[in-house]
Amino acid sequence: MKKLALALALVAAGAAHAAPVYNAANGHYYEYFADAVTAEQAFTLAAAKSYLGMNGYLTTITSKDENTFVATTAGGQLAWIGGSDRGDAVNHWTWRVGPEAGQDFTFTSWAPGEPNNCCGGEDYVHINWAGFGLWNDHGGPANPGQRNGYVVEYSAAASAVPEPASLALIGLGLGVAGLARRQRKA
Repeated sequence: MKKLALALALVAAGAAHAAPVYNAANGHYYEYFADAVTAEQAFTLAAAKSYLGMNGYLTTITSKDENTFVATTAGGQLAWIGGSDRGDAVNHWTWRVGPEAGQDFTFTSWAPGEPNNCCGGEDYVHINWAGFGLWNDHGGPANPGQRNGYVVEYSAAASAVPEPASLALIGLGLGVAGLARRQRKA
């Protein structure tokens, strides 16, 4: 009976946080974190994550299919994504992270009436607000305490650090080049 209880506890713990999910449409992995954090914290936490040698970033969404995938990955829960208009003209939304960093949104899924920069300013985007896959501007000066989960995206394009195997090949290449120079001098 104790073994059954332990097994059920381990299954429940695993269900609370699953491994990243692969999106075959773009070759990226996505991971939802239910931790209730502010948008600023979500950006920081996402950047500190990695998976299979790929650096994490708060997800960027560039198509309807990807939007559905991210909304599903978040289980329909409110979740921060990597867009903002902070520091820009109001409602000039750009991706702040990942391969799309600095780019204007080319796809949006704003809920009706959004973005509205309500109540003194909303500078960040969360998904699954007022409906599955719908976006809302929130956080920022008007709602600095807004806390949601967040979705991290992992892609090779966002990884600036070479894989350990790549470093070994670079070292091998430098060693061979050095050996060739040595032999020319002799």
